[in-house]
Parts: sequence; structure tokens; C-alpha cells
Amino acid sequence: MVKLPVCFESKSTATAMRSLLDELNYTYERKNVHRSYSSVAIVIALERTAMVYRYIIANISTTIDIWEERPNSGNITYVEVRGEDSLKIKELLQKFSEKLPRKPWEYTITQKLRNGWFSQGIMGAKKSWYNVIG
Repeated sequence: MVKLPVCFESKSTATAMRSLLDELNYTYERKNVHRSYSSVAIVIALERTAMVYRYIIANISTTIDIWEERPNSGNITYVEVRGEDSLKIKELLQKFSEKLPRKPWEYTITQKLRNGWFSQGIMGAKKSWYNVIG
């Protein structure tokens, strides 16, 4: 399983993923599901729910989830990929990162200010992506 932050909102990220899957002629099914996550306010953990764009790809036996978490005043989008063929997943994520208007770890100054320079999604985004796609 791989979980990576993306600097775009979940809807446009899901659109880019769907476009890539169509280009690659993958057979997939898209579902909307919900995911729970926690955010912390002062010392209290708050349970929240996010809508998830889920792609179940038959060709490579992989599931991709795309969702947004709101840890602060801004949103952080995540892509989570589960599957057994790590080479196919790496190739898919490389092509996906090239398909986006800018690299998925290149947050704008506004995003960094709104979410915090050291927030969980922004600080290690580039390293996380490089660990997966090389």
C-alpha cells in the first residue's frame, strides 16, 4: 500500500486519474465511498469523514483511493494505491505525476501558508513521491 499527498483538490485529481486510466485502456470501475480520519483541535481528536473517489482496476488488480483531509484551514489530497504488482503501480504513478499540470508535490505558496509549511502532507510530499516513483 502506498499513500501519497497531492497538491490538487480531490475532484481534479480523480479526473486526471480517470483520464490516464482511459488512455492506458485499463478496465476499471469507479465508486464513491467514505473514509474516516482524525484531526486534532487543541488536545481533542475529532473524527471526520471524507468522500473517496475509488478506482478498482481489473487489469492490474489494483485499487486507488483519492480523498481530501482537512487538518487545518486548507485541504490536503491523498492518493492511496493498494495492489500486488509494485512495478505496475510505480509505472502508473509515474505517468499520473506527469499528467498533472505540475508535480504533485509542488504546493503553491498559498497552499503552504494555509496548511502550514510543516503540515503532515506538505513537508514530506516530495520525498514520499520520490521513494515510490524514484
